[in-house]
Amino acid sequence: MDELEFRRRTIAQPNDLEKELLEFAKENSERQNFINDMKGFDKQIQDALDIPVPDNLAERILLNTSLKEKALHDEQASGKNVVDARSRFKFERVHLALAASFFVAMGAFFFSSEQHIAHEAGEHALAHVYYEINALDKTDAISLQSVNDKLAVLGGHIEELPGKITYAMFCDFKGEKGLHLIFESDFGPMTVFIVPSENQSFGFGADDFHDERFEGFINRGSKADTILVANAGAPINVYNERVTDAIRWL
Repeated sequence: MDELEFRRRTIAQPNDLEKELLEFAKENSERQNFINDMKGFDKQIQDALDIPVPDNLAERILLNTSLKEKALHDEQASGKNVVDARSRFKFERVHLALAASFFVAMGAFFFSSEQHIAHEAGEHALAHVYYEINALDKTDAISLQSVNDKLAVLGGHIEELPGKITYAMFCDFKGEKGLHLIFESDFGPMTVFIVPSENQSFGFGADDFHDERFEGFINRGSKADTILVANAGAPINVYNERVTDAIRWL
């Protein structure tokens, strides 16, 4: 068994590992750490997908629909405002369905593939940064070896980043398994998402994106997209070149 086979099988079933994999992991502490990382990532996904359904949701929807239908029937029987009643009923019924869908979608936003695909990569990158905003406050250094152990799973290697690395975790980016990095710069912490692009293309939407606090740039590649997010006003183009030039694909 080689490292690639070990990592692929661990990613596939981190909580149901065969004895052969466990024995192989005992030979190296980094392999055991990788198993723990994959178990943690799998738990994050399961927790995010465990969305509680509001009490009596089905009954409330049915009751509301029944009341609307009765109101429509009464207005039709009276011969008044038939067209308006029909239009209002359809409009309100659509709003009820949209409201129910909205609350479910919000709960699964960061882990639902369909929701991710519907958003542009830049928009999703900003949402992801805000979702893990506390990670920007981390200051403990993470070794480049640890980062490359994770990046190797995606088929890449990084020589260095232009600053101390303080965060390195796998993440779900628009339904694709990617790597979420943060490094320190002269302009504050910068976030890097490295996302394989072979299975799906993120080639729609603008390369540049921003809001009031952050701005970012998407470097689209044949192997992966590299998304850099920095504080507004930072020379992001300079850092983007340094980051993308440092990544090598195996």
